[in-house]
Amino acid sequence: MASMLRMSVVNTSAGMLSMLAGFICSIIVARVLGVEGTGLVAYALWFMTVATIVSDNGMPQAALRFINRDVTDTAPFSVLFQKLFRRFVVTTSLMAVGILGYSLWLASQGNLNGSHVWLVTVFLFLSYAYSTMGIGAAQGLGQFDRAAQMTFIGCLVQPFCVLAGALILGPVGAIIGHAIRHLPQALDLRRYVKRIPSDNQPIADDIRRYARNNWFSGSVLALFGARIELAIIGFFFSISQVGYYSIGLTMTGMVAQLSLFIVAFVVPQFGALHDQADDVAFADAFEKTIRWLSIIIAPIAIGGASIAPELIPLVFGSDFGPAVMPAIILLVFSITHALASVISRAILAKNRSADELRMTLVWCGITIVSLLLVVPSYGQIGAAWVRAGANLLLLLILGGYCIRILKLRFPLFALIKCTLAASLCAAAAIYVLSAISGAIGLLLAVSAAALVYLAALLMFQTIPKSEIAPLVDEVKSRLKPNKPV
Repeated sequence: MASMLRMSVVNTSAGMLSMLAGFICSIIVARVLGVEGTGLVAYALWFMTVATIVSDNGMPQAALRFINRDVTDTAPFSVLFQKLFRRFVVTTSLMAVGILGYSLWLASQGNLNGSHVWLVTVFLFLSYAYSTMGIGAAQGLGQFDRAAQMTFIGCLVQPFCVLAGALILGPVGAIIGHAIRHLPQALDLRRYVKRIPSDNQPIADDIRRYARNNWFSGSVLALFGARIELAIIGFFFSISQVGYYSIGLTMTGMVAQLSLFIVAFVVPQFGALHDQADDVAFADAFEKTIRWLSIIIAPIAIGGASIAPELIPLVFGSDFGPAVMPAIILLVFSITHALASVISRAILAKNRSADELRMTLVWCGITIVSLLLVVPSYGQIGAAWVRAGANLLLLLILGGYCIRILKLRFPLFALIKCTLAASLCAAAAIYVLSAISGAIGLLLAVSAAALVYLAALLMFQTIPKSEIAPLVDEVKSRLKPNKPV
């Protein structure tokens, strides 16, 4: 329990920092580059994730799950990881060459601006892709402090690099700034890539199957699920509409990113419990993870939606007024996507990647058809409602599978209490903003909402007393000065 709390605290801290840095960068891009520039940068970041997932061949996920299999005190380097990394280099290099070729083709057609955007997207893609491999290795080995340290360095320089890049080179410079964010983790990959003798044995069938299913489901999700609205809105409308919608996606993306940091330890932790056939501990860890994630994410999602009408025009500019309503919808339902990510990891830890793949295919099909039917008539508002419904559907599909097939307990009552507490926190924020507007109003609203949320958690007894003391001890230990990282 203490170990899980420690890993969660470390990753929550890194996730909060990453979320804050991303939010600051989105403000910088909106203020410096305007609506269309925001749309271009959003496209580049979307393509970064798509290209990475399509080309990584499932290697980062396999490293996260299985790297500990052949690492011991006497053999500190993983032979398996060397094999996975070699495949990763080949597939991502092919993707980089393809993007570079398209950039050169645009230049030959006289489209220099487009060519430059795609040229720096190569850098963005490679930086992000290799950082995912580095994170997979670090977290798979339980080195969460190391991964958090690299995140801290990247987030520290990211806003300055994005600002300088946007001012000097426009969207191209902003993309370069985002790429620099992932460089520390990407360069740290050298720690795990050592020249060690290979055993010349092929990768085990279960690892190959796990990587393949992860790769396929992730590719389908990246191409036809997450953020596909940007492509559909851009096709039927304009890049300005993409810019508006990207604000909501940016804010919900930060919630999703935070949740991924919080539950980063879940795959190796759950995987170890599954390998030990400790179903009781697995179910207990699953329930605790869902509850704690709900406690952290609910006020950010629902409370964030309550202040969005005041926050977005204030920090992004009055031109982004049309982004408010989609952002509210997306934020409220972002908690469902965060919870689904935990359930997905539980399914993967049980080596049920094939089942997860089938459910992902069904979900993506429903989402794409719904978007194509709704977006042409209702634009970004329709896209936001479809995405909200899709996130809820994914939670129901994966949650139902865990309850029926894996026999895991879903802490529904705790989730309801978290949602009620977050709703009270949102009501407090709305009340304050109705009386005081502007930056002062936002500051007071957030402060009041936080106090109300904490009081509601205590009133509803959301957190078991047995879990409070270890958490407080861990937080205190993290705050002690001169503690080695």
